[in-house]
Amino acid sequence: MKSKNQKIANEKAIVQSVKKWYRTRNYGPSYRDLSEITGMSLGTVYNVCHELRDLKILEFQDNVARTIKLREGYEKN
Repeated sequence: MKSKNQKIANEKAIVQSVKKWYRTRNYGPSYRDLSEITGMSLGTVYNVCHELRDLKILEFQDNVARTIKLREGYEKN
């Protein structure tokens, strides 16, 4: 089981990576892109992204490539 600090660190890493990726490319990263950037496993990236979507920080469509992005209001933070 991961510590609360590790969970928060993973969430921050995903948010920052999505923000930077979207800013430079104007489309969302894939789970694999985020895995390579953060060093997290694909499963961890998948789980963290879904947790962040549940928290209304990220939005994306299931089974549609490259739709991961920050919800409006989080882009500027």
